[in-house]
Amino acid sequence: MHQTPLYRFVERAIRQGIKVKGAKADDAKAIHRAYQDYFASYPESKDAFEVLYQFLRHGRLDKASDPSRRYLASQAIAWLSGDEIDAETARTLGLKAKDEEAVMLWDDQEIKQVLIALAQLARLSRQPLVVCIDQVENLDPDKLKPLCRFLHAVLGHTANLLVITSGVKQTLLKYSEEKIIPEAAWDRMAQYKVELNRVHKGEARKILEARLERFHDRFLELNAVRQHVHTDTLFPLGQNWLERRFEDVLEVRPRDVLTWARDAWEEEQSRLDRSGGETWVHSWAGSPIPVEEKPRVECTQAEIEEAIDEAVDSKIKEQISFHRLQPGSLPPDAGNLAGLVEALLGQCLGKGLPYTLRGVERRKKRAGKLPPYDLLIREQRDGDGREVATGVVFVTNVGLSATAALRRLLEDNKPPDLRLLVTDHERRPLKVGAQGVEYYRDLEKLGSEKFQHLKINFEQYTGLDALLDVVGTARSGDLEIESPPGTSRPITEEEVVASHHRRDRYRRHPLLRPLLTEAPPPVPEDGHGRVPKLNEKDVRQHVMAQLAWMMGSTTRAITKSYIGVLKASKITHEIAWPQVKVIAERMHAEGLIHATPQDDDLFLLLRK
Repeated sequence: MHQTPLYRFVERAIRQGIKVKGAKADDAKAIHRAYQDYFASYPESKDAFEVLYQFLRHGRLDKASDPSRRYLASQAIAWLSGDEIDAETARTLGLKAKDEEAVMLWDDQEIKQVLIALAQLARLSRQPLVVCIDQVENLDPDKLKPLCRFLHAVLGHTANLLVITSGVKQTLLKYSEEKIIPEAAWDRMAQYKVELNRVHKGEARKILEARLERFHDRFLELNAVRQHVHTDTLFPLGQNWLERRFEDVLEVRPRDVLTWARDAWEEEQSRLDRSGGETWVHSWAGSPIPVEEKPRVECTQAEIEEAIDEAVDSKIKEQISFHRLQPGSLPPDAGNLAGLVEALLGQCLGKGLPYTLRGVERRKKRAGKLPPYDLLIREQRDGDGREVATGVVFVTNVGLSATAALRRLLEDNKPPDLRLLVTDHERRPLKVGAQGVEYYRDLEKLGSEKFQHLKINFEQYTGLDALLDVVGTARSGDLEIESPPGTSRPITEEEVVASHHRRDRYRRHPLLRPLLTEAPPPVPEDGHGRVPKLNEKDVRQHVMAQLAWMMGSTTRAITKSYIGVLKASKITHEIAWPQVKVIAERMHAEGLIHATPQDDDLFLLLRK
């Protein structure tokens, strides 16, 4: 805690308060008053400033050995992040709490005040507060409009706040014209524009040369490499390769150029592996093996659908890999979980779909009280046509607020047919005191037909996010297939949803399945024996050795070379590749290498 930028921001603010108000450095109460007085001109952000102070107070280095202090510091961060905290903890942090009801940032106004407080702390350190929102066009229009209004309001109160948004230009312009993004918000948020347009051949060459230059530096001491680079700055891809790639196109997206280069280098690596490094570098002919031109043929509908399904599968795997590499990008948040499930179930409503689902309702706070459920799901059974209801509550907090959620679930006077409790069991397992345990046991006594507890892991959480994210990617025009081969076209949002239905991705998810069908989960297929395990130490050494001399490689290519080393082993690429990916992810987390998701693969680089 004490090593974070936020801690340093608060510490500087306290020192400034002491300096301005003349408080004694050894008088804790006077220091607290000086801090409060210094920020008294921001009365609406009083709670945020107080929680920030308590974060520093409990997160100090000399308190690090006290678990109760560490817990309070983490709960201060949780409240500032928008998570629920229990009433007792909230009161300890200086917040008001009603009875035992959970406390959180309930609306845009409260969130705005936290951002204003953070901006003021950053200002004291002479730094901006930067808020980045990527792929903003992926948001549903009904959510984008209030977000824009909110950001517009915050920008009007903080001089050192910088909001950076990115998205597809055509989509954002359309939203502006249709007033989905209000005119005033557009003028403020789009004050400065940086357009990333498609590039032509000359610009593509500059991108590749810049990427290749840092890798060339490692090998310029080798005379053969130095001569190749001097002759062709695109070595080991080659100018001839670039000419062929741009033969039928004028402009492409920058990311396409990098994808082409990656694929070409993998092909060249096959030649290198066959001939050996010295022979390869001396016989390099100026470009990778030419790709045979195939006559253009029209695709059938079945072939188009197969291409779409494969592209969507790859994008889903890429998103899941991203979250595994960056777990902080998907926090264990009940509100986010509820939103994901609501949106995905919404894609399963409509005539002709093979689901029992008939309606999804998001429950809201009424008369200051939280509802017992986040979602109310209506289904119509196939057998007798009876309509049944399921109340779903997502719990990712602990302590008294989790206990209160169980009490609301138990004491509902008009319960649905099934009460479904969902927890992020891997990162935020259900933790309650003695009273919460009693509530839970009473719920279990209702029987499995009336109450169920579904524990999802991180992989399943990321699966929900990936299913929805790929739809947003298509909405932004950023998902394509080759149809016919040699030409690309974007996949539409509707085609992605159709692919989800076709591949049965909704019902394959363990959280969505019980809300979409009566059928039990499919029985896992017998693996026919134990899967051979790779020696992780050997894999790590091979990865480091390969990356030490290559400009970067994929786990697929490294797996191929690793299997080549194990000539006596009968292990297949299909068995080894997933294991190599998992080991590479661990090496990324340890800071040994840098991994970037690319479709269903990982691209690996040595860290400098």
